[in-house]
Amino acid sequence: MQNNNVKEPKIPSGNPSESTQSPEHSNYLHRYLDASELTFTRCPVGTARLEIQNEVCHLRVIVRRLMPLSNPDKYISLAADEDTEIGILKNPTDLAPESLKILNDELDKRYFTPTIKKIYRVKEQFGIHEWEVKTERGQVKFMVRGLNQNIKQVPPARLFVTDVKGNRYDIPDYRELDAKSFHQIQRHL
Repeated sequence: MQNNNVKEPKIPSGNPSESTQSPEHSNYLHRYLDASELTFTRCPVGTARLEIQNEVCHLRVIVRRLMPLSNPDKYISLAADEDTEIGILKNPTDLAPESLKILNDELDKRYFTPTIKKIYRVKEQFGIHEWEVKTERGQVKFMVRGLNQNIKQVPPARLFVTDVKGNRYDIPDYRELDAKSFHQIQRHL
């Protein structure tokens, strides 16, 4: 017996600007935005504003990389707030230069991740590890609570360290650090 109430999932026609619907997320539409219809500007208070030509103007837009490690320069999610996605920008380099600069500034703010070049010391006291490191922006001290939860390894040897304030630090390949820095990593992992 056939159930006539079941809707077939929509199969995309190949047009990247067309919304698609996946069977697992039947209430969620993926909208791919056309860069030529987007204009980013700054509000007087400094937030990024997004205008979609002949449609709507969002006074505040939140940007996120959908593939921050494997493909950071493509597939950018644009959202009106933390839970309301406006759409996905497949290739940001198609934006006008002024809009691209604002988008990149917003991505830089969101994904500010200094690269650790040298580790002077990591000292543990009462479950909190104090790191003293050199980044491309200078010498920094920060605290990390719970190394297992706040150091993520991306194979083969990349590390992301998150401090108690939520700031992230990147070690692209800990095997390439100097011997003293490498020893500090080995001691605490």
